[in-house]
Amino acid sequence: MAKPISVEPSQGWDGDDGPWSTFVIRVGNPPQPLRVLASTTVPETWVVIAQGCQNDGLACGAERGTLYNPGGSTTWRYKGLFGLGVETNLDYSDDPHNGEYGHDTLALGYNGSGGVSLDQQVIAGIATKDFFLGSLGLAPWPVNFSLTDSSPSYLSSLKNQSKIPSLSFGYSAGAPYRLKKVDGTLTLGGYDAARFTPNEVSFSFASDISRNLVVGLQSIEFSDSKQEPKNLLSEGILTFVDSTVPHIWLPVSACTAFEDAFGIEYNQQSDLYFVNDTLHDSLLTQNASVTLVIGNDVRGGDTVSITLPYLSFDLEASYESLNGTTQRYFPLRRAANDTQYTLGRTFLQEAYLIVDFERSNFSISQATFVENAEQNLVPILSKDGTIPITPENPQAKPTHGKLSNAVLASIVASVIIILVIAAAVFAIRRRRAHNAKKTNVEEPYGWGSKPELHGQDKPFVSELYSPHGEADSREASKTTPELDVTTKPPLAEIEGSHGGVEMEGTRCRAEMDGSNAPVELEAGHCPVALPSPDPGNSDVPSPRLGLIKSLSPAVEEKRLEPSSPEPPEPSIPRSSPSLSTTSLTSPVPPPRPPPPPPSGAETGNPEESKNPDWRKRGWVKIAMRWRKEGTSSS
Repeated sequence: MAKPISVEPSQGWDGDDGPWSTFVIRVGNPPQPLRVLASTTVPETWVVIAQGCQNDGLACGAERGTLYNPGGSTTWRYKGLFGLGVETNLDYSDDPHNGEYGHDTLALGYNGSGGVSLDQQVIAGIATKDFFLGSLGLAPWPVNFSLTDSSPSYLSSLKNQSKIPSLSFGYSAGAPYRLKKVDGTLTLGGYDAARFTPNEVSFSFASDISRNLVVGLQSIEFSDSKQEPKNLLSEGILTFVDSTVPHIWLPVSACTAFEDAFGIEYNQQSDLYFVNDTLHDSLLTQNASVTLVIGNDVRGGDTVSITLPYLSFDLEASYESLNGTTQRYFPLRRAANDTQYTLGRTFLQEAYLIVDFERSNFSISQATFVENAEQNLVPILSKDGTIPITPENPQAKPTHGKLSNAVLASIVASVIIILVIAAAVFAIRRRRAHNAKKTNVEEPYGWGSKPELHGQDKPFVSELYSPHGEADSREASKTTPELDVTTKPPLAEIEGSHGGVEMEGTRCRAEMDGSNAPVELEAGHCPVALPSPDPGNSDVPSPRLGLIKSLSPAVEEKRLEPSSPEPPEPSIPRSSPSLSTTSLTSPVPPPRPPPPPPSGAETGNPEESKNPDWRKRGWVKIAMRWRKEGTSSS
């Protein structure tokens, strides 16, 4: 696995508004060593070219970190003149911020140091004095020369070629007033855990990638040995953290409060605060300092405090406008609007910044200064890999990419809701299973869960009792919703020794069993089933409708009387269609009229002609007469 890379400091202090700790890079082939700052905003690398020192004397090149000569590199490929596109909101000067862009080899450290070297990296040669020194760009965004022509940043190239574990870095500007001048520190793909005091606060990126490292500056507390602490910021503001510029840009009201607290005076011509020797000595004696309280928003939430002693504001300027003189100044600037609120390198002298571009978050901690402290480089692993180790506990506990308290609370609440829903679903299913089991046990006939077959909701069953053709008028007159022909086909139920049977049909039919084949008759009410030829075997379910509930005494006597085999029963033509799927859904037709009765002349009995209503006698009696007449004739 790739390890973090520590960029070697130059051990020198450069700049016309510092001094600032610089880092060593090599550009071109053969390599040209240059001293540059670290820029947390730009993706490409800036180097000062010869146009930046025209008419400025021989010392200019050395003062600006050594000039880069593109013509002296065999690997330089020129792209064109483009604008730098950064810090345009600060209005440093009317000097155009342009650069001669191209590609060249870029390496870290002095010659022979073994620093990483990458070919075809984006290099911008600058001449403007608003950025007096060059910068090593730390942003991962690609450099777009046109809509179809872009190049990866240096940080992305390191990650893509597996030189570092992730798109991340750790940085602090260094402090010449601490110990024996503490150099700046820059780690790519991780951070140096020996250079800061860890905390639990994590900051999220702003939506604008050109100003993504934004914090909520909630208060600025001034304290010294002579007066009570006081807040120099009337209300919280959102401010941009940027190492590209040296100053701290605040609202005018906050600058006025600084003037009262430190006794500094604003120079309108230079737009700077100059400090004379007397004031400087007084501030040193007072042990004055300011503490910046920052959070993710302008008020509330988790915060971290960064304390800056007066010496962090004790800088020297040697601007060209000062006519070659060096002047002590206080790096505070008056912001014209909220787009200019910025915490520059002055702030990062006492703060350690860790940025994780893959997880879009960063942290700011109080920098520590321990003499002869050994490096403790900790990798920030890629988002696609393991959760990174964090500055709060470099040995184990993750910080970058860690979940906020709100996210953790949402996850816990979601898990609880899922568990409650799962428990409810389990209880409902268990209850339904119990009810279904109970229903099956209580079913009297085993026909399934059908309320019509048991209980008080059992529908009325219309039955014909008399084999002589007399129907029970009381039962025939009753109706139930289940038998309403307007809603569904009529149901006929007949009870036997094995329970009830339901049949649907387009009309009511009566069946009677014969020794050879069944005979069906039409009835004006519901079906009647005649007994099977084997009444003694009543335990065997009949494939037809079942046994009749009541038989007439004449029929019972006939069944028990031993006699010669009965003649075949007369075949009566079926007048209704057989049961089928179609008949179950067909509308109920009106009952068909019965066939005309036989006359007395046809039967040979004169008494029949006196009583033509043969239907009242029943078919069993007719069959018995036919048998008797047949015996007599024989």
